Amino acid sequence: MKRFLLICSLCCLGLAGPARALGPTAQADSLLRLLNASRPDTSRVNLLIQLAWARTDDSPVTAIRYGQQGRQLAHQLRFSRGECRTLLMLGWAFLRSGNYPTAIQSMQAARRLAERINYRGGQVHADNGMGYAHLEQGSPRLALRYLFRAVRRAEAIGDKMLLTPIPGNIGQAYLQLNKTDSARHYIEWGYRLDLEQQDWHSEIGDLALLGDVAMQSGQPEQARAYYRRCIERAEGRPISYALCQAWLGLARLARQQNQPVQALANAQRALEASQQGGYTRGILIASEALANQYEARGDTARAFAHLRRASQTNGRLFSLNRLVQVQALDFGEQLRRQEQGDERRQQQAQQRQNLLLGSLLLLFISSGVGYLLISRQHLRREVALVQERQQLERRYAAEILQIEEKERRRVGADLHDGVGQLLCAAHMNLAALQQQLVPGEPQQQSLLATAVATIDESVREIRSISHGLAPVALLERGLVPAAQQLLGRLRYSAPGLAVELHTVGLPAPGLPGAAQALVYRILQEAVQNVLRHAHATELTVQLLGTATDLTVMVEDNGRGFANKTEGLGMHNIRLRARYLNADLQLDSEPGRGTTLTLRVPLETPAATPAA
Repeated sequence: MKRFLLICSLCCLGLAGPARALGPTAQADSLLRLLNASRPDTSRVNLLIQLAWARTDDSPVTAIRYGQQGRQLAHQLRFSRGECRTLLMLGWAFLRSGNYPTAIQSMQAARRLAERINYRGGQVHADNGMGYAHLEQGSPRLALRYLFRAVRRAEAIGDKMLLTPIPGNIGQAYLQLNKTDSARHYIEWGYRLDLEQQDWHSEIGDLALLGDVAMQSGQPEQARAYYRRCIERAEGRPISYALCQAWLGLARLARQQNQPVQALANAQRALEASQQGGYTRGILIASEALANQYEARGDTARAFAHLRRASQTNGRLFSLNRLVQVQALDFGEQLRRQEQGDERRQQQAQQRQNLLLGSLLLLFISSGVGYLLISRQHLRREVALVQERQQLERRYAAEILQIEEKERRRVGADLHDGVGQLLCAAHMNLAALQQQLVPGEPQQQSLLATAVATIDESVREIRSISHGLAPVALLERGLVPAAQQLLGRLRYSAPGLAVELHTVGLPAPGLPGAAQALVYRILQEAVQNVLRHAHATELTVQLLGTATDLTVMVEDNGRGFANKTEGLGMHNIRLRARYLNADLQLDSEPGRGTTLTLRVPLETPAATPAA
């Protein structure tokens, strides 16, 4: 479903409102004539954005090409808002074509630019887009994190048009999680906003989602009413995907009620709607549904014909994906060249500034040469002092962390090899003494059994503490096994806490053992904070590795906090993050849980403490 980016693009362009009379192709032809007569200014950027939007459904590759042209022109004109909108439009085009990584990359670039120019509407669009991309990839929990942040930002702005498409996406995420009550609540909220803002596109999408909720809740008549209303509202409008989804929903209802003829007719209507609107994915889904129904009826000839159509459609999708991949590579190359061009312009500006300073120096050389020399020497001394102080601070932090890690391991080894062995020996002696006691002394037997049980508990506690101080899995196998062992122990120490661990792209190349130890300590401290303060029932830990950085995300559904006062645990976390040159963010509100995000660059620090 393309709910998000339609509204995103319409809001960006100021076109949200009643349906347009022109279809996508006719509108694109009209815009192309205006583009040919336009000049290279901000109006041309807006025309390119509109052209990209108009071609998104029938030709995502063409839409990406227009979006890239608009982005280049906006960057040349230093039209920052226009550049942000083109990045959002490109994110939608890549999302529509199924290239989710490049779509997320474009959305992230748009969000960074929106933050830099304080474009709050662009931040809402980017958060909503990233949430929808994760939703399409089957990660509803991660999608909800971005979508709720988009809701908070849209409500802070007070713009209901920005808010309109987001509740439906949240409801779709809850629908994937099989939480139908929550899904119904948010989709109905979005539907009320659709009617209030007269947003027919979002209204049609929410009607289809309400039909899915009713079907999943076991309410076939209500589901049929929603699907019929969706079809009624979508007729005559360029929304082939909604028609396809509604007709397929009616086909599923007919199959459930043992109406094979009606099921075939509804599936055929879904195929016709997809063909008429050029919705390739819908053609594939509808053809497969028809093939399955004809096969169930024993009509192998028609089943084969629809399977052949599905195969041909799949081939077209594959060709489209190859073209989109080429466009994605070109998009990445454009980003790289733009960064290089920005660097060259900065260098040229710096050179011009240096020439100006040289001219001023020549102008006032007779009266100010002595003063400049003294100031220059003083400045050099200050720079040298600052650099030396930074080096000392970094060396001091490295030594503290090294001593701390070494002391942890020494204490853990002493506990395991010293106190642990003594307790084991005491356990063996008491067990031997228990065998030698004279039968018929129940009081003595009970006291001795209690002593043996106490020593057993002490041995387990000593082992747990020693493993926490010096985790063997981290030393021998790396960060991921150590994190698995750390979270696995919570099943026994915190049985009421549901724990999830997701790892992607690990082990991360370029992350030395010492940095892994620091990341593990940060994760360990964050988990302990959740256990001590959050009162949470769910804990999710994500370890995401890329070629450039490692991201650690610790998220709980606890009570959160509003007080920004930090204790010793957070102080230790920030100290280690500062040493790793990492970006640390803490997002928490009362009643909405807490999310700690750590982004560690994979460059090795200048002074790495020994592991």
